Amino acid sequence: MKKKILIALFVVATMFYLQAQQPPQQQMKLEDVQKALSLVDKAQPAPDKYKAGLEAITAKDSLAMLAFMSSDWMEGRETGTRGYSIAAEYAASLFKLWGVKPAGDMPSGGGQRGMGGAPAGQPAQPRERSYFQEFALKSTSDVQSSMSLEVNKSGALKTRAFQAGVDYQSMGRGGNAETLTAPVVFIGYGIQEPSIKFDELKDLNLKGKVVLILTEAPGRDDPKSPFQQKKELKDKYFPAAPAGGPEMAFRGPGGPGGAQRFNKIAEIQKLGPAAIFQVQNVGRDSDTFRSMSAVRRPNDERPIVNKPRQSLSIPGVSGRGPMGGGGATTMTITRDMANAILEVTGQTIDDLKKKIETTNKPASMALPGTIVTISTTAKTALIRALNVIGIIEGSDPKLKDEYFVVGAHFDGLGKWEDYVYNGADDNASGSVGVMNIAKAIAASPVKPKRSIVFALWTGEEEGLLGSRYYTLNPPFPIDKTVGYLNYDMISRPFDDTTLARSVRQYNVSGAEALVKKIRAPWFVTVQLTAGTAFPDITREMNNYVGLDLALRENALGAGSGGSDHSSFAQIKLPYVYYMAAMTSDYHQTSDSVEKTSGELIAKISQHGFLTVFAFADR
Repeated sequence: MKKKILIALFVVATMFYLQAQQPPQQQMKLEDVQKALSLVDKAQPAPDKYKAGLEAITAKDSLAMLAFMSSDWMEGRETGTRGYSIAAEYAASLFKLWGVKPAGDMPSGGGQRGMGGAPAGQPAQPRERSYFQEFALKSTSDVQSSMSLEVNKSGALKTRAFQAGVDYQSMGRGGNAETLTAPVVFIGYGIQEPSIKFDELKDLNLKGKVVLILTEAPGRDDPKSPFQQKKELKDKYFPAAPAGGPEMAFRGPGGPGGAQRFNKIAEIQKLGPAAIFQVQNVGRDSDTFRSMSAVRRPNDERPIVNKPRQSLSIPGVSGRGPMGGGGATTMTITRDMANAILEVTGQTIDDLKKKIETTNKPASMALPGTIVTISTTAKTALIRALNVIGIIEGSDPKLKDEYFVVGAHFDGLGKWEDYVYNGADDNASGSVGVMNIAKAIAASPVKPKRSIVFALWTGEEEGLLGSRYYTLNPPFPIDKTVGYLNYDMISRPFDDTTLARSVRQYNVSGAEALVKKIRAPWFVTVQLTAGTAFPDITREMNNYVGLDLALRENALGAGSGGSDHSSFAQIKLPYVYYMAAMTSDYHQTSDSVEKTSGELIAKISQHGFLTVFAFADR
């Protein structure tokens, strides 16, 4: 989940546009539907070793914790603020009450946080971790950019200036104050596809260059294109819009069954370009200009909060993590700007597009005498942030040195003037889920064999910063970490309308009766790592809870959707990730506790408890 209302609205609007441009979605087969759905209308009694933990999780307690975490006093729990710190102290106090041990930083120097050292003459007490993993974040705001082009053609020098928000999409909230000057390389669509002997990057050095590309792939509207002939290529380069609408494209899996989408930009980033300029494969400059000139219209039911835009990042760590946006600056430019850059070739971007698509051969080339300069200014500062970390030690003498992490992002969008983004569903609800599992395992007479780490992440809204910091600076060895559970937005039930939209992909011959059994109030989407114990355990444990689960299996290392499971997927750790309904209250001041379901939080928490216990007890 990314931060600030303007950006969220732009992303959703963009997804609507992309959905309208997408070809029809590839339909699932009956066996795919049967594998994807776990429907249990009547729960069975759970084995005795789970009963105490299940009884510790209640709807009443879930709502009580949720009400405090999402109250106005928490001021929206924005990263690095007083409200977030108060909420973190509250969570730590509950961990301590339940017997969850602290697993954050070791105290420095004179003793524990907020406490003095041992009295004179008495032996020093053993050092104990705190519940907080504290670290610095870099705040960047007031980012301004300008761009100039220098073309030397046949000895005649021509320069041209370009303006953000007119000629190219604003560079957004990130970036450093710097000036970058680099030559330009046109690489067509930027595709290397050995299966059809198509390589637009052959013999090209992109390091330190400005790279000009077209989005998607050749032959978008041509059924005879090599990129349309094979289903795997069509799905790779022209993925269908996910069932469930644009919100699932934003948050959910990349395609039918939850497959991770191919990210062309990420592959190009690996080659070290200085910047990437992309031009829409289809469309006109008038569409781009209309998008960039869009003005938010007043809405009597929702406030317009013109909060100053800022970005947070981990100092010394390149990029913005698994959510993308790291590495080289990437921006969308107009066709007019692209044609100016291509002037030395005597061809326009559409000339080159047509050439590639009619010959099915690359037209990549360096652009001699063409230099782009990007100048950026910004204000920067350092702030303190913290994750809340606790642990329950495993029961097996050897396996207790292996760890399973249970996490959810604790941060929200904060407040501005009199408006508070309480973030009850997003994501106080997921944080309550983590607390529920901690309480349940603490209440269990026999603990799982492996140790369980409980984490409430900061900075998710800014780019998964808290979870990414944990994977870079783990309090327990990552190579001894066996899995991760993620909760994000688990308190809002589907209604009949949103359910119908979300289950369209299951409408295949023979599956009608199965799909008809899905109950909107108990429908939950679950992403998990294929080829691990998670799929089987998830189905088995649902027999003791009674949810209607839509399972989406991703390959190891794949973690689509902008939540903290992506940080763990990036380092190839298996995960299971729960999410309930996406509503119109997402990232709005209207995301409040009275709209949530304690019963749904409790059921999802119980399922997570059983899944974690079983996975960590193998």
